[in-house]
Amino acid sequence: MVEIRNQERPVVSEIEKIEIEIDRLPLDAAGIKDPKTLHEARFSIYFVAAMALRDGQITIDNFTEGKVADPELIGLRKKVHATGLDNAALSSRVRVVMKNGMVHERFTPAPKGSAENPLTLGELTDKFRITSGLSSEGAETVIDRIMHMEELGSVGDILDCLR
Repeated sequence: MVEIRNQERPVVSEIEKIEIEIDRLPLDAAGIKDPKTLHEARFSIYFVAAMALRDGQITIDNFTEGKVADPELIGLRKKVHATGLDNAALSSRVRVVMKNGMVHERFTPAPKGSAENPLTLGELTDKFRITSGLSSEGAETVIDRIMHMEELGSVGDILDCLR
């Protein structure tokens, strides 16, 4: 979804429907269609898909009560149709169908960050910056020390940055 948003830039008001095909197990675990609370939104592929398509990223900071109640996200979420497949494993297929008939489609054989589809160094460091809870300066210090680990006296030099 993020890839479609960032590459194709679909206009939210022009989206007819969003189709998702994933394995039945994750859909069962995250199949809350109409989340009312932040906790429910975290377990809603419908909410996450809408947020990814509109905002272009999924981060801890993106999950807010305000977004759960956001009329535009609610409208977009209602356009999501998810199908659980047997034996799809970690693969997924998404289609964003526009009102003019154009279709943006992506197939992912394995989720980004898995062993089969690893993050690039840039994606990994960006993810660390966003999710570490450290200040920008603190995150950069940790990244720099990890990237130059062979020059450190001990791993304690990294751990000191995390305290």
